[in-house]
Order: sequence, then structure tokens, then C-alpha cells
Amino acid sequence: MREDPSDAPKRAAIYARISADSEGERLGVMRQEEDCRARAKREGLEVVDLYVDNDISASTKSKKARPEFERMMSDARAHRVDVILAYSNSRLTRRPREMEDLIEHHKRYGTRFLTVVSGDDDLSTADGRMVARIKGNVDTAEAERIGERLRRHKRQMAERGLYRGGMRPYGFEKDGTTIRADEARVVQKMSKAVLAGRTLASLAKELNQKGSTTSTGREWTYARLRDVLVRPRNAGLLSRGRADRDPKDFEIVGQASWKAIVSEEEWRAVRDLLTDPSRRAQDGNETRWLGSGIYTCGVRTDDGGACGSPLRPAPYGGTEKRGHEKRYLYRCTATAHLTISSEPTDEHVRAVVAEMVRDPRVVASLVPADLDLTEDRERRTVLLARLEQTERDYDADLIDARRFKAKSEKITAELQAVDARLAQRLRRSTASPVLGAADPGAAFLAAPVDVQRALLRSLLRVEVRPAIKGAAWTSDRLRITRPGQS
Repeated sequence: MREDPSDAPKRAAIYARISADSEGERLGVMRQEEDCRARAKREGLEVVDLYVDNDISASTKSKKARPEFERMMSDARAHRVDVILAYSNSRLTRRPREMEDLIEHHKRYGTRFLTVVSGDDDLSTADGRMVARIKGNVDTAEAERIGERLRRHKRQMAERGLYRGGMRPYGFEKDGTTIRADEARVVQKMSKAVLAGRTLASLAKELNQKGSTTSTGREWTYARLRDVLVRPRNAGLLSRGRADRDPKDFEIVGQASWKAIVSEEEWRAVRDLLTDPSRRAQDGNETRWLGSGIYTCGVRTDDGGACGSPLRPAPYGGTEKRGHEKRYLYRCTATAHLTISSEPTDEHVRAVVAEMVRDPRVVASLVPADLDLTEDRERRTVLLARLEQTERDYDADLIDARRFKAKSEKITAELQAVDARLAQRLRRSTASPVLGAADPGAAFLAAPVDVQRALLRSLLRVEVRPAIKGAAWTSDRLRITRPGQS
């Protein structure tokens, strides 16, 4: 983009950009810089600054900011540079709207735009601006064609069940299809632990303590572990989108070419647990309290029932800064009309659970003797086949849109019911390691708090009754029952 070079200014900025540099070696932008410096030397320009946006696209689909581009344009508006030099027009922008911004910029500030290979357009004339706009539209179309080819290639690979590339997925080798045994065992163990009621925060902490890292060598966090466990690839499935971020755009494409690490039923049960909004709201921090959200308020209401609101810990007493021990009460979350000291309450409930899990009959009630999922699995296969046939009938105009919608919704509803039933049975079958110990009671008392909480939820309901005014703590305030008891 160039007008009459007479009396041309001499201060030049070089802009270099490349869309993809996954290895971070910057070789592409280095080549652009070399060619631009050679052009500047031929033109007698003084290069006063270099602006580099590496591994950032300039297409209409890109959502990444280009900080160096913005800095360069700010410097040009401040008249710190008079010429902007790039390898090609497409390095500056592939967006028609940005091309209009460059034309307007030239009109207001007089900045010249030169390129190594795209030619120089005179933005001070109508014909020059027309040529610049045509080149911009050609660059945009080429970027969109590249995107279409890449999407079509990935879709074809998905339809064939092939790996579509990217960062090495945890549990697999670099090829994305060969299972890495040690990492696969972690996925299997963590999946079962989640189904058993363990929290992601506690599991991530345990993995870090054992020296385990992610596929990129980073420490585990709640979010990183969750991202690994909700992936359909764990069950040997290909998908589009992410169920944990935008369920509407998420779709299972089909079976992958690699073997599954966990069964599809187990993966679906884990995914449903970890994408439950209520779990995400309360599972971000390490668990400290046995009864938080589990114990309920037993204050009687006007209709004769119990308040039933969950209890949460609340501090009371002196502050740590003043050398006083901070203590905690469990408090009703509804109106704070009931409190109870947390420490003796938790100690008593732990003792009750420890004694219960020493009873073989209790263990037997928690661990099903056998887990036969055959009937539900076969029903699921039949329903999927019906759904596919319904779609084919609609495509062939054998049924109208109203009939297609009604049939699809009915089949989908039954599918969801089957999946929920499978998930529930899998969660029951994934018993805590506590139950398999020689002394389940001692194992329970020695287990992490989130393990204890999971078992407590399965075993008991704890209702806290109001205290007698002036009386000390007593276990009589705790109404402890088994699920289903009145």
C-alpha cells in the first residue's frame, strides 16, 4: 500500500505475525523480519521498532487479541512511526473490517503501508483503496477456505474414528490412540473414586503428593482433573464440543479407533456427576467438615415438620491474631435459629459410622452382590438404533417434522432414564475402599474427610435438634437414622 514516494518519511515499524507456532520456535516471524529489514534497507528506511504477534491468527474466526498490532497502531497514531512494513497484506490483517480501519488510519494520520510480496497500494486514491479492499477480501476468502478444509478433514477423521491431533491426551501416547498404561490406571482409579463420592480437590491433592503430573508435566488441580475425567475419549468415543462447557453444542460422533480406558456407562456416570452445577458450586475447595451440607436442622415448623435446611460451619470466639483459639459451630443456613458445636458432633457421628461399617449386614447392603447391567445396556442399544432410524425416516420424508419431533423426544427421554439408572447402579457398586478393609471401622476413622462424607451420605441421615437452654452438648440432640426410616 504505497503512494508517491517523494519526500517519504523515514521512520519505519516492522510487523511480523504467524497464525500457528505450536512449538514456540518463532522461525516464521524471524523470516518475515529478515525480509522486511531487507526491504527497509532498499528503501532507505530506519527501522525504529519491531512488533511481533507470534502464534496468533488474524482471520475473522480468531478471538485472540493481537497486543503488538494494537501497540503498533497506537504508536502510529502518536506519529512515532511513519511507515508500517509487513511481509504481506495477510500478515497485517485478513479481516475486511480491519482493512477499512487501515484505510481510515491512513486518511487521518498519513501512515504508509508497505509489503515485501503483496505490492504497495496508494491509499490516497480511489483505485488504490479499491485494490487494497480486493486484496483484503481475497485474503479473507483464503483464510475461510483453509478453515473449511481443516474442519472437513477433522470431520472426516471423526467419521472414521481417527485421532484428530493436538496436545497429547492424558492416558494416551503422542499418537493419541495408544494407551499409556500408568496414566490409564490413574483415570480408572480417579473415575471410581469420584463415583464413590470423593471430591476432586482431595483427589488432585493426593495425586500431587504422589508426584503424579498432567500430560504437560503440570500439577493437578480441581479443574485439570475434572477436564480429564469428563472426556468422551476415555470411553473410546469421538465427540464435538464439550459437555461441561456448552451442552447444546456437544455431540457424540461415534466410536473411536482406540480402545476405551473405562466403560461407556462408567464414563457417563462420572460425566453426569462432574457436570452437575450444584457439585461445581460446592466442590472447588478442599473438604474440611464431616457434616457440612449433610446434617440438617431439626427445629420444628408450624406444620409440625422439621426445618430440614442443611447446616454449615461458622466460626465463633476469639481470633487467631489475638492468640485465641478459633472454634466452629454448625449453623442452620435458613435462619440461624439452630447451632451445635462441630467438634463433638463430628466425633460422635464418626463413632456411630465406624461401628456400623463393622456390621457385615450393613456392608452387604451397600455393596450389591452382583452388578448385571446387561438388560439396561441392551435397551440402550435398541433405543439408539430407533433414534437413528427415526432420523433416517425424516430425511427420506417418510415422517413429517411434527412426528419426528414427537418420536425423537420420546426415545430421548427413555434414553436419559436408562442412563440415569445405569449411573445410579454404578455409583452404588463403586464402594469405598473402607468397606473392603480387615477392620472397616478403623479404616473409616483413618480415611480422608471426603471419603468419610461419602460413606456417611450412603449410611445415615443426621438431624440436629434444638438445645435445652443452658444445657451442655449432648448426643441426645442428634437424631440419627438410616435412609428410608421415619
